[in-house]
Amino acid sequence: MIVDDNPRNLGLLSDTLTGSGFEVAVAVDGVRAIRLAKEGMPDLILLDVKMDGIDGFETCRRLKGDPSTSAIPVIFMTASTDLSSDRVKGLNLGAVDYLAKPFLDEELLARVRVHTKLRKLTKSLAAQVEERLAAESALQQLTHDLERRVADRTAQLERALAGLTQAQAQMATVIRAAQAVSGEVVLDGVLDRLLRITLEHASAQRCVLVLSRASGLVVEASITRDPDAVRLGLATPVRPDADLAVSVVEEVARTRGPVFLGDTSREARLGSARYLEGKAPLSILGLAMMCQGELIGVLYIEGDATPEPLLPAQLETLGLLASQAAIAVKNALLYAQQAEMASALRRSNERLETEVARQTEELRRTNERLEMELAERARAEEARAALQAEIIQAQDARLAELSTPLIPITDHIMVMPLIGTIDSTRAQQALEAALNGVQANRAQVVILDVTGVTVLDSEVASTLMSTAAALRLLGARTVITGIRAELAQTLIDLGVDLGAVVTKGTLKSGIGYALKQAGDGAPRL
Repeated sequence: MIVDDNPRNLGLLSDTLTGSGFEVAVAVDGVRAIRLAKEGMPDLILLDVKMDGIDGFETCRRLKGDPSTSAIPVIFMTASTDLSSDRVKGLNLGAVDYLAKPFLDEELLARVRVHTKLRKLTKSLAAQVEERLAAESALQQLTHDLERRVADRTAQLERALAGLTQAQAQMATVIRAAQAVSGEVVLDGVLDRLLRITLEHASAQRCVLVLSRASGLVVEASITRDPDAVRLGLATPVRPDADLAVSVVEEVARTRGPVFLGDTSREARLGSARYLEGKAPLSILGLAMMCQGELIGVLYIEGDATPEPLLPAQLETLGLLASQAAIAVKNALLYAQQAEMASALRRSNERLETEVARQTEELRRTNERLEMELAERARAEEARAALQAEIIQAQDARLAELSTPLIPITDHIMVMPLIGTIDSTRAQQALEAALNGVQANRAQVVILDVTGVTVLDSEVASTLMSTAAALRLLGARTVITGIRAELAQTLIDLGVDLGAVVTKGTLKSGIGYALKQAGDGAPRL
């Protein structure tokens, strides 16, 4: 920013600086210069010493006295002859340099470039200092937070270590119980080991193991410290007169949760329990033996009366022990059930093998009878097939005879009436029947009556002509009777040569012709 009350000087300085790439603001007096400095915060102020109103020295004093503008560098410009005195006064007020008028443009630009660069470096350094201070403050806060978190974490780790130590002791007990029963699959062996471990860990005087059966709760086993005795296979139903606090067992079975009584003499909910009558005060703990949501039984523990409740860690360990006991007992029960099923299956297999052997022998005898029956049936079937073949053959011969009948009407004349459709097979049968009949009866005339023939083709007509030729070779004449107009037309169309045979319109005329040729009398009837 340029501050000068001479418009000509303002114009020259402004042109010189803008021509060198600087952005320039101008003020013609000190008051306006102070206002513009606060608003625009220029990087450098070129301030004339001699001005109307407040002079340059007062303007500089006010700028340096204001924290918002105190860091802006100021270069004084003066044409005063007392240069040394003005320079000292200006530097004391906070100016960074002094230019004596008149001055060269190169000198002005050089000093402006130096001080604007210093201004930018100063601002950058200030920003870095602020960032460093902010970073140091954040680091201090972070260090404080970290120390607090480390302290909290240390306390958590100490508590976790104490809990881990306690859990390790609990787990050691449970692992020992698991190892103790891992080699046992028989129920009595499992119950014996579980009761001894529970009695030792709980520092109890007596332990009872109650199982949940289909019939209800049953006392299965018990152990006492004095005397050291284990009783197994009791199978005693839990009734009001049972040898334990029945209400505790029933409550555990109902709620599936633990029940602890520190002093039985102070527990009103026990009422008039028969078992506790005349006994010294006791502490009683009942634990549900659960496995996969199923109640396996109740672990009942008696000890000396105590006014203190069980610690959570003790209760948790005993709860884990009860869970391990539930798993072991359930496995033993499953093993016993499996063994019983295996025994039943073995007996069933033995019965099945005996029944299979019996039925196999019976099946063998049945198969033998069936094979004999099948062989007999096969022979009967063969005989039936042979008889059926003979019948079919006789039927075929009879049908052939009926389809081509050869009727002798005299000793020398035979008539073969043909009816229906004549195909090649039937024509061949007619040929054979005529030849056999002539040969057997030594007939002289054979009459082929085609009055009833409906269809006749060239092959059949050729067969008929062949029949006539064959009969002629045997010494017999052939007479064809009953040729109708349409049949005659068919023969003509087929080109059949009828010159070698005699044709008559009716069977009667044919028989008359045959009688004359054979010289016979009236035909036989």
